[in-house]
Amino acid sequence: MVSEKPITAQQAAEFLIVSPRTIYRLIDSGQLAGQKIGNKYRTTDAACIAYLHARRDPLTASAGEHKGEVLCQSPSGAACGTVISLRRQGKELDDLLVRRTRNKRRSFTTG
Repeated sequence: MVSEKPITAQQAAEFLIVSPRTIYRLIDSGQLAGQKIGNKYRTTDAACIAYLHARRDPLTASAGEHKGEVLCQSPSGAACGTVISLRRQGKELDDLLVRRTRNKRRSFTTG
């Protein structure tokens, strides 16, 4: 039975079969009717059902974002068009630099 009785984020998460963190994000973004009272989030069964029936435009994946990271082209021998995070690109570039520096050190002889 659908009611206007307030429910917790945990109860809403169980109702929608998602994590409580998802409920927090949905309420903060305004996609799910509810509010934060003190440090607790509250919504209703009716709001959850309205969220399920609401029409939303499908979101397409962007090559420029992934989990909040900015993405860029891989400097490694990966196939053209491969996109990686800046953190991974930095690691790959550091590895290349270390490899080239190591080879140069070996080529010098001290006498």
